Amino acid sequence: MRKGLYVLMTLVLIGAIVYLIPVQEKTFAELYTEDEGTVIVLDKFREIPTKSLEIDGTDWTYLATGSGDGSLLFLHGMGGAYDIWWQQIESLKYDYRIISVTLPEVHSLEEAIEGLIAILDAEGVATTTIIGTSMGGYMAQYFLQTHPDRLDGLVMGNTFPPNHYYKRENAGLRRLAPLLPEWYVMKKFRSNVSEKVVPASENSALVEAYLKEQYSGYMSKAQFIGRMDVVLDYFDPKYDSMQVSIPKFIIESDNDPLVPPILQEAMKFLYPESKVYTFQGKGHFPYLNQPDGYTYALKRFFHGKIKNQPLGPINE
Repeated sequence: MRKGLYVLMTLVLIGAIVYLIPVQEKTFAELYTEDEGTVIVLDKFREIPTKSLEIDGTDWTYLATGSGDGSLLFLHGMGGAYDIWWQQIESLKYDYRIISVTLPEVHSLEEAIEGLIAILDAEGVATTTIIGTSMGGYMAQYFLQTHPDRLDGLVMGNTFPPNHYYKRENAGLRRLAPLLPEWYVMKKFRSNVSEKVVPASENSALVEAYLKEQYSGYMSKAQFIGRMDVVLDYFDPKYDSMQVSIPKFIIESDNDPLVPPILQEAMKFLYPESKVYTFQGKGHFPYLNQPDGYTYALKRFFHGKIKNQPLGPINE
């Protein structure tokens, strides 16, 4: 009897040790070895002080920088943070006030948008243009539905409309995620980056290094689960004339491994008034592996010069 109890206790102890193995942390500098200059530029960008705001008991971190008459609000995807936009922010900060947010652990679109409104209010920003990608683009659509009076424009990059597709595909993972060790969850998503995301992004070492850094200690499992909940939070899109009149810009890639063609087409069906640009062969993160082209497209949209066409050479 005692022997069986000893074996059971030993197994429980071993299981607890395995479950509590910490996530192996790695920095961008350790992961990205192709160009020391890029590491220096990103490190320098990260030296810009961020701000913190407590909203309903949750701490939000965001960057507020730049100057100009217009305002831009950058929203990242599931595997990102405020600094994933550093290349666009560095290019645009002399012409716009810029806010870039890291989404904390929230579990609904309503919580997410309440946080964004509070940050805009704290920064004295009455209206803004949102640039959201993937999950951030989905949040931007809910922002459009709930607070159109705070929007000057909307950029929805590599994103999806309200749908039941992702819930069907990910319901099992969502149920299991709270039970799985953090190191295992992050390891699985690092593998997904290598096997699925990077090949579609021109095998970009930059994309791989940034995302693997996020899944190597920069993002918690609690944040990851919250972001899953935001992505899976369905809402019924209902738009009136005011919402339709807000300038919109859909950015997509013809080989996006995370947004299937059926959802890309649904985006254009839902927003027929939107301008559309299609990157050729750039994957899910064109703002990382095609930063100049992405920023150029944004500037064209801001100045009302975007036409519906694939993105060609970056020439006027």
